[in-house]
Amino acid sequence: MVRDVPVSEAEGLIVLAWRSGEEGLHLAVRGQPGEVRLRCRCNRSHWIVREEFSPGGARLVVSCHGCRTGRDFVLEGAELPSR
Repeated sequence: MVRDVPVSEAEGLIVLAWRSGEEGLHLAVRGQPGEVRLRCRCNRSHWIVREEFSPGGARLVVSCHGCRTGRDFVLEGAELPSR
């Protein structure tokens, strides 16, 4: 079962995996039994998603396609893509 999580309540989530589709952005989150679907304050769930890699670790950076609200999350277990 997918649980909707407002972006305003998503601070501190640690993302293990993610997928984006017609139903929105689904996140597998540490400590959660199922997937969560990120919902924006404008009530949309269409996100622009980037994975960013730095010496400090990987992050998942999202911004709403409609209103540009943004958030970033620790992306646990992600590896730098090979070239």
